Amino acid sequence: MHFVYFLRSESNTVKVYTGYTGDLDRRLGEHNHDDNEGYTKQFQPWRIEACVLCDDEQTAEIVEAYFKNSAGQEKFRNFAKANPHHPSPKQGFFDTLEEGRAFGRKERRFHATKDGKKTVMLLSHAQT
Repeated sequence: MHFVYFLRSESNTVKVYTGYTGDLDRRLGEHNHDDNEGYTKQFQPWRIEACVLCDDEQTAEIVEAYFKNSAGQEKFRNFAKANPHHPSPKQGFFDTLEEGRAFGRKERRFHATKDGKKTVMLLSHAQT
């Protein structure tokens, strides 16, 4: 399994970062490490705001790209607007997705499924 994760800076709370990884704890540690030379160094420390499971790395890459673009950002804004008192709108968005909800287009289309209480993203063509 891979994760798409959403970080929020604790030092500058308007800064967010989206990525994917196979090891969430290791990756968060890299973002917060003193030797970090990337974009996230200047806004340390980071905390995980939300994450979602993906069935494989290819799906995680597609889901990450979707939620980095305007369509995905609009989904989060709409959820937050409709749920103003939710403590974590991004995580709430994933937790409340209905089974089978689809996103994206053509070969980059993915959908939500449930594994117990966890939401898992799958590529739609993987099910055919």
